[in-house]
Formats: sequence, structure tokens, C-alpha cells
Amino acid sequence: MMFERVVDAYQGATVVVVGAGGIGGEIVARLSDRPVTMVIADHDAQRLADLDQVPQASRRLTRPLDVRDPQAVAAFFDWIHAEVGPPQFVFYTAGVLNIESFFDLSDEQWNRAVDINLNGAYYCVREAARLMCPARTGSLLLLSSISGTKARSGSRVNPVYNTTKAAMVAMVNAVAMQLRPMGVRLNCISPGPTATSMMDLQPPPVHEAVNQIMLDHRMNLPAEIAELALFVAAHGRFTGEDIPIGGGAGLGA
Repeated sequence: MMFERVVDAYQGATVVVVGAGGIGGEIVARLSDRPVTMVIADHDAQRLADLDQVPQASRRLTRPLDVRDPQAVAAFFDWIHAEVGPPQFVFYTAGVLNIESFFDLSDEQWNRAVDINLNGAYYCVREAARLMCPARTGSLLLLSSISGTKARSGSRVNPVYNTTKAAMVAMVNAVAMQLRPMGVRLNCISPGPTATSMMDLQPPPVHEAVNQIMLDHRMNLPAEIAELALFVAAHGRFTGEDIPIGGGAGLGA
């Protein structure tokens, strides 16, 4: 009964996914055969064009978006409201990974990662919540990382990535408290290493080391993370939470 209730929460809903690659793409795929209105944003216009070719049971809207631009994010959510009304679910899965060491990381790389991983999430939560709060319902879910909790052996330590993911968790906890009286929920999930194109940035020795500390000696699959994201977002008792799905990496070296 519980799982049916969670699945049914998406029936007829408007679902926004910001970041259509990797885990975001898997969230889209898992809802494509359901009667939902999907609104998908990504910086990559070709990725959006490819998604437009995939059949869907209900309506799908796509739009390019630079999450670093607060005015563009505000215009995006205004457009959503005009087209389909306030969304019921918003997933923020956009992000970038840097593999440079502390001394090699440039100011530009630091600022770009902060803008996409953290500021973009904040802008989207702010604009989506403005639409959700008058309806006194809605669920927002952000994609963090177990890297936000601790730098772990077996993979390169990423100073800006770890910092932005830790800040995201703190933001979720604080903002969720302010949204709670208005019936809007905000959570994040924190995956361990996951087999996405982002991980392709890491050299083969890092992949080998990561696989050694993972359950079944493999990284998480994007589909496995998407399943948790959909469950947490739809289950009505989560808010202000950070839920890890480490695949074994959360246990340390």
C-alpha cells in the first residue's frame, strides 16, 4: 500500500526536472509512461532535443536554462506557471565536478562550481517555493553527495565539489524549516560514486579504487539513485532531510 501511495502521488502532477543528464534523465525516464506533465530544463539544447524524441504518456515541455543566472531561473518558473500552473514536484539534479587539487583550482573553476551546484539550487528552490506556497503543497528535492559529509579515500578529493554539497545540505535543513508551516517540503539525497558522465572525468585508477570500496565492487547506477529520489520526493513524511545512498562508499576506506 505504501509504495502504491507514493507512485500515485505523481498521477496528474506537474514535475520539473532541472538537469536532464545522468540521474535527472533517469527521473524523466521513470515518469515518461505516467500521466504527468514533465517540464525539463538543461543547459544543453541538444540533450533537450533528444528527450523530445522519446515518447511520453502525457505532456512534456523543455527549455534551455543557465541555472547560474537568477533572472533566467525566475523567468523559467514564471513560464511554468503561465503554461501549466504551479508544479507539485521539482528535482534539481544539475551539477559539475572538478578534479583539480586545492592549489590547482582556479578562481573561475571555484566560482563556476559554486554557481551551478549551490547558487543554481538556491535560485530554483526560491522560485519554485514562491509558486508552491500559496497552494500550501509541493515537494522539492536536491541532489547532494556523500562527499559533502567527508572527503573519502579511494577517489580524488574535490575541494569545491565537497564544499558546495555540504552547503546544499545545510541550506535544505534551514529552508525546510521556513517552508514547513506552508506545507512545502524540501529534501536532498546524497549518493556515493555513481556511473554518470560526470564520473568519466576521473581517470581509470580512481574508478578502480572506487569500485573496490563499493558494494558488489561497482558504482551506483543512475537508475538506482533516481528511484530513491522519486520515493523521497513523493513520500509525505520527509522534509529537511539528507538521505545518503552510498553504495558502500559511505563506510570509509
